Amino acid sequence: MAEESNYSRTEPASERRLALARAEGRVPRSNELSSLMVLGVMASGLAIWGVHLFDGLQQLFAEHFRTVAQSTPDSVFKLIQMSAIEIFPFLLGLFAAALVAPLLLSGWVFAPGVMEFRGERLSLLTFIKRLFSANGLFDVFKSVLKITVLGLLLSGFYRTNLEGFAALAIMPLHDAVAAAGNLLVKGLLWMLAAVLLTALLDAPWQWWHYLRSMAMSRAEVLAEAREAEGSPELKARIRARQHGTRQEAAE
Repeated sequence: MAEESNYSRTEPASERRLALARAEGRVPRSNELSSLMVLGVMASGLAIWGVHLFDGLQQLFAEHFRTVAQSTPDSVFKLIQMSAIEIFPFLLGLFAAALVAPLLLSGWVFAPGVMEFRGERLSLLTFIKRLFSANGLFDVFKSVLKITVLGLLLSGFYRTNLEGFAALAIMPLHDAVAAAGNLLVKGLLWMLAAVLLTALLDAPWQWWHYLRSMAMSRAEVLAEAREAEGSPELKARIRARQHGTRQEAAE
């Protein structure tokens, strides 16, 4: 038994094994890839539509504050409603990016069983094993790398745009909003560089780790092949029964 339990998983996962894992919701996912796509959509949306968005919100709030002394609950509600209408397309784009991003690595998966409560997920031992597994240690390395690179990039961004930040205080409001929007887009692009680095490491790792965890031993491959072909004893019984039925029919 000890010998059987130590079979090395040297064979790639079969299509059947991958299909069963997929049905159970076990597919590779990359949070870094999702973050990259969401940040990319955010930066693109602000670069393309940010000026219109800021102008629209500025006009709404300016009109409201001009009559703030006579404001009523209805006017406040209308301000919130109009602001939501202005922001909605931008939020819709972010929602679509967050929805599509997880599908990039493994496609659409519908597995209701994943939502079932499992007590072993709350086990401290399971958490410790996951933390000190290869995937857990890689997550720690990835987090440290991302924080380090992000800190260096944002520090460089702040230093190179220090004059721009200082000028915001003396600019007219409209110009200050436009300049702040440009600085925000630039900052997001610098952040994208750090997330892109970790995504380029994380996505291949998650796929490789998934295929490795799905790998099969030689014994499992043979067992699956026997199961797919059917038991020889069962086939012999079926043939014997069919032969007996033919003989009875002939008599």
